[in-house]
Amino acid sequence: MNDQHDNKTVDWLEQPRPKYIQTDLGKEKLCIECGEYWPLDHEFWFTYSGKLKKDGTKSTCYEAACKSCYYIRYKPQRLQRPKNSIRSYHEKGCAP
Repeated sequence: MNDQHDNKTVDWLEQPRPKYIQTDLGKEKLCIECGEYWPLDHEFWFTYSGKLKKDGTKSTCYEAACKSCYYIRYKPQRLQRPKNSIRSYHEKGCAP
């Protein structure tokens, strides 16, 4: 009665998904953390300078995680720190 396919679950992360899709809003990119597609612009993605092109301009590259997931993925220690924590040497009272 037990079929081998009954217990097998297919996770949506196991299936390959394209990094970019074209929609009515324009080009959208897949976030590696939340698995959602977001429009490819500065509102949803952090950018960095890419390689230098032959014409002398630098390409604009987008991070792999969207802005809402960026600190969760790359800076988890920042989220664990209390909001009003004393961070500088002077604020701790160690300065002469």
